[in-house]
Amino acid sequence: MTPKEKAEELYNIFDMIIYSDQDEHDQCKRCAIRCVEQILQQAQMIETEYNGYDNPYQYFLQVKQEINKL
Repeated sequence: MTPKEKAEELYNIFDMIIYSDQDEHDQCKRCAIRCVEQILQQAQMIETEYNGYDNPYQYFLQVKQEINKL
């Protein structure tokens, strides 16, 4: 799965949960970014290749950037 696909997947998960607020799009992005930030905290400790990236940390940094582009 590419970082863009992962970003869209995380966004869509929260999009289904948060649907009643006018700022729905921004809330979905914030929730997805919060999840990625949690992953990034743990991924710093893993030094193995992940989905074509040097490590999971680099992959999820890219995911976070893609979420910000949504």
